[in-house]
Amino acid sequence: MSQTVSEAVKPDNSVNGNNDSNKTSFDQMHLKVGQKMQLSLVSSLKPTNDSYSNSYTSSLIGYIHDTVLIVSMPASDALLGEPFIEGDQLQARLFSGQSAYTFSVFVEKIIKLPFKYLHLSFPKKISAQNIRNSRRVRCCYQGTEVQKNIAMQIIDISTSGAGIESQLPVGSLVTEVKLSFVAPVFDEDLPFSINGVVRSAEPINKNGKKFIVTGVEFIDLEKKQLTSLRHLIYQVIVEHPDLIM
Repeated sequence: MSQTVSEAVKPDNSVNGNNDSNKTSFDQMHLKVGQKMQLSLVSSLKPTNDSYSNSYTSSLIGYIHDTVLIVSMPASDALLGEPFIEGDQLQARLFSGQSAYTFSVFVEKIIKLPFKYLHLSFPKKISAQNIRNSRRVRCCYQGTEVQKNIAMQIIDISTSGAGIESQLPVGSLVTEVKLSFVAPVFDEDLPFSINGVVRSAEPINKNGKKFIVTGVEFIDLEKKQLTSLRHLIYQVIVEHPDLIM
């Protein structure tokens, strides 16, 4: 079973007329063993933003090209049993490199020994969406400005900065701040602690209360922090495209 695939070729953006979204091949995803993906029952997908609650995290175990994908059985509530049965049609979503990918597969076989895993049909049509580093999404993550111990809320975020909302000023222009918050990434609550510089501040009234919306530019990002931010933003884009700013 392959663990890596050939070098990617740039996809043809003329497929659907959109520079950010296009069809691609399996090889262009550069998948490796252990690649995380989210699986959702096609029958349970809704035209609302509830797909995340119906998604399960799985990992790639291996594949036979043009034949089968082998992935781990997602964890589920013991009282509800396994999340999928043979014959189910699933939508798979994953992030690799600078792109988010989506494709449909069927559960062909469920293996329970020596451990639980799934045989999925090999994807025939794969959609790719290139995610720009500057892409910003709306969000709602509770957190704290550490230096002044001020409660705040992340209201939008990108890999280069964030908009935060607080009742007290977190800092004056060009002062450094430290933002601490937790956000869900692949079913895991991931802690973030990021340094930044205040670039803007604007008072607003919200539900009869006064708040300050502060624009913060991230600085001194470590590689791991940048990767986690990308995964967080990609996940929001895939699950809730209406939150893209």
